Amino acid sequence: MMLLSTSISSKQGGFLTRRLYVPHDVWSQGGAKLTNLSEKGKCVEVLNGALEDVVNGSSEFFRGAGRQSAERWLKCLDEWTNVCEGVLSSVGKKLGVGESITARKSNGVTSWSGKVSRTFDRMTSGKNFDSPAVYTHGLTKLFHQAQLFDEHIKAFSTSLIPTPYSTLAPDLRHQIEARLKRSSEFFASVILTWYVKKGEKWLEE
Repeated sequence: MMLLSTSISSKQGGFLTRRLYVPHDVWSQGGAKLTNLSEKGKCVEVLNGALEDVVNGSSEFFRGAGRQSAERWLKCLDEWTNVCEGVLSSVGKKLGVGESITARKSNGVTSWSGKVSRTFDRMTSGKNFDSPAVYTHGLTKLFHQAQLFDEHIKAFSTSLIPTPYSTLAPDLRHQIEARLKRSSEFFASVILTWYVKKGEKWLEE
């Protein structure tokens, strides 16, 4: 995610892989018409707002220790997952993303879909999301905040340095790992799809 953020925010652009270089001009040029820009911008705004809570929850988890701390972190991830599924349920079909994600069929998802729709209205009222620059700024912030998931994946996999996951009960580890995996699927199937489609469109221009 940091590589994606850097390719947008840095004036030099950035490498996504050893061979794939994305120049900054790809994201700063004007004139390219992006489809469903307003809807995508609203989604990014809502996701950024939800991620702020996840960032705070992540910090508390790494500062704390024990089962209670882990349970609070799990609850935080559940709330984030519900927001992601609400976004997907609300606009996924229209935007043509997320087909590979199998959403949980429950009243919770339905209610969160409605809540996300209301959140769209509340958080985006009076704001202009038809600007590619606003959308690009939102993506940059989203990629930057999403770095926290990498930190948790590293904490899961390391065996050299003690982390809050080191002594966590297997049941909680499994539940948290499942939520992190679901977040990865969401970013891969939804957010990265928007990023790639936007880059392709502007490269055509």
